[in-house]
Amino acid sequence: MGTKRKTAADDALTTGRLAAQHLAAALKAAGFTLPSLTGDFPVMERAMVQLGGLCAEEALRLAEWVRERAR
Repeated sequence: MGTKRKTAADDALTTGRLAAQHLAAALKAAGFTLPSLTGDFPVMERAMVQLGGLCAEEALRLAEWVRERAR
């Protein structure tokens, strides 16, 4: 039986999933939950995070929270 060799794309997918977990934890600590926050398949071997699935009300609240802290 052949074993699958780990590729740069595999590493990027793992990195994206880990980044999503860290971002979800940080947002939760700040009082936000993004239901669809997940690591996504890499694009051009770059790790990606899917941020979709946030209702408009929460998006506005998150935008204001970020804006206040970016000053």
